Amino acid sequence: MILGLDPGRDKMGWALVPGGGELFFSGIVPVGDLCSFLTVFASPSSKWEEGVRRWICERLTGLPDGKTIEYVALGNGTGSRQTAERLAWLGLRTVLVDERNTTLAARDLYWRLHRPVLWQRCLPRFLRLPPRVLDDMAAWAIALRGIEKFPRQ
Repeated sequence: MILGLDPGRDKMGWALVPGGGELFFSGIVPVGDLCSFLTVFASPSSKWEEGVRRWICERLTGLPDGKTIEYVALGNGTGSRQTAERLAWLGLRTVLVDERNTTLAARDLYWRLHRPVLWQRCLPRFLRLPPRVLDDMAAWAIALRGIEKFPRQ
């Protein structure tokens, strides 16, 4: 199981992704809640969803029991250094991932989950703007890059 994180100044996108790359669930957490958010993943996986419920934006499938975080794919942009320090303190293995163009990838991932309505499909892709912030989708893109860079061993 890979935890993708898109750090920022005020909020952080996150996505929980198995090695195959599909999305279990994702969300956005305020930076002030980051420590309590991260400590959830020190507990058994059966308690993860309950622990992060207030920060969930997308929930696609139920999480099977007995899972652990293999590593955290952390975007190397704003706030990554402080986040990496917190992750090290919790003992979570972290890999830095280039987060260039993850905003564009996040749009594509959002539209993959939420098919555009008919009038939106008439617009060029670059003009389709999702109705919410996409920090969690950017975290999913970061997790996918982490899987490409560090496949399961």
